[in-house]
Amino acid sequence: MTVPRTPEIVKRSLQLTASSLAALLLAGCMVGPDFEKPVADVNPAWEERSRERFAEAVEMIRSEQINPVTWWQSFGDPTLIRLLELATSQNLDLQSAAVRVYQARAQLGISDAGLLPTVGAAGQGTSSDSATLYQLGVQANWELDFWGKFRRGIESSLAGYNATIASYYAADVSLASTVASTYINLRNTEELIRVARQNLALQGESLRIADARYQAGSTSLLALSQARARYQQTLAQLPRLNGQKEQLQNALSVLLGKPPGYFQGLFDKEQKREQMTTPKALNVGIPRDLLRRRPDVLVAEYQAASQSALIGVQQAQLYPSFSLNGMFSYLNASVSYQGGSTFKFDGSNLSGGAAFYFPLFYRGALVDQVRVQDASFQQAVLNYQNVVLQAQAEVENALVQIATSLSSTEDLARALAASREAARLAVDLYESGQSDYNTVIVAQQTLLSVQSDYVQSKTDTLLGYVQAFKALGGGWADDMRVPALPNEMIAQMSQRTDWGEALSQPDTPHLVQTPGLKP
Repeated sequence: MTVPRTPEIVKRSLQLTASSLAALLLAGCMVGPDFEKPVADVNPAWEERSRERFAEAVEMIRSEQINPVTWWQSFGDPTLIRLLELATSQNLDLQSAAVRVYQARAQLGISDAGLLPTVGAAGQGTSSDSATLYQLGVQANWELDFWGKFRRGIESSLAGYNATIASYYAADVSLASTVASTYINLRNTEELIRVARQNLALQGESLRIADARYQAGSTSLLALSQARARYQQTLAQLPRLNGQKEQLQNALSVLLGKPPGYFQGLFDKEQKREQMTTPKALNVGIPRDLLRRRPDVLVAEYQAASQSALIGVQQAQLYPSFSLNGMFSYLNASVSYQGGSTFKFDGSNLSGGAAFYFPLFYRGALVDQVRVQDASFQQAVLNYQNVVLQAQAEVENALVQIATSLSSTEDLARALAASREAARLAVDLYESGQSDYNTVIVAQQTLLSVQSDYVQSKTDTLLGYVQAFKALGGGWADDMRVPALPNEMIAQMSQRTDWGEALSQPDTPHLVQTPGLKP
């Protein structure tokens, strides 16, 4: 027989729905602290440079600000610009940071699902000589977010998601600095090789003169031996410098996401690289600007926000939890008796209820869990404050390096001109017999040392600007757009797993709209 759906069942269903809506309306409070940006110790202004020359080396004129997003263009080196373009699209660490954004987005979806009811279906069918049975059931359970446990969890996951986006841009800023620094050090090594070869040619000429004078009996074997020793000593520097050059080239290849040799194949065929120029201006603003300029500061802030929300998640465990449950089942049975008669049954059943749970005997452990999360939050606050302090120190250190290197370069330029003249005069005096070879050795040693120091000083100035741009958050456009993945990677991940359009069309996550939480 068939059991009809009676008005009583409909009435109970409506009552259950009304109860659910009423309970949902009550789920408006959230325990735990609301996050506020931690207070950080920030200087009102940068330190005054101790010398006027230093102050002139670091411009602070906003009207002449270099574009901080593409700061590398200010060095006037096409190779560096191309390197940064390739690194942004090919670097594996940066791609890994981008994938972590999509991982955090998926994790946010898991947290968001906690606000919704869980619904499951089950069915079975059995058959024998005398009976056939079919049963289908649907069961639902809904834990009401009365104390904000799930909403705080979503709040934590959302902050964590934003932290991964900021982490991507922090990695991008760091990558640009690393590529530029490595390339500048490569240029430095190439220049030191050129200096060594120039001095080798100069010392080779001195060795020829010493040998000619020794053959003519005008000088001693000691002078000839000194000339040969000095020549071999300079010659021995070339293998080391060439090895250092190859190591830097290999490092650049890896930074470009390619195996060793990739950089050489693309760029090492150039006969002569253009001279790199130092930027004409550097807008450092004020220290407080770092709180919005640097993505790593934003990472630390979001991490603290995520940890703050977890305090509320644990505090909610101290209070009673309320849940609603319901079940609908349908049964079809057919039983045959030996006499030939058959009994049939068609029927459905609808039930619902509510429950609550309140922890009694292990509340001390729950309180300790809240304390654990609070201690973790305090660590996150301290980390944020420390990141801000480190950011200020990095800017100050970069400014000092720029100022001192520019000053040293000016002094070394004058010393280099004098050393070249002294080396030339020393050889002329020795060749004419008016001085011994020690004068030549000292003059040429001084020339090589001053030339090397001059090259390194110019390099230190360029590296100082790179570090300054990094310390000021250069390379970041001050946005939080989700980074795009390479098409090949999207194809690989989509082939393995159903990502829908999440990989190819990333946008703002669509969260369940609930009181007290804004996506």
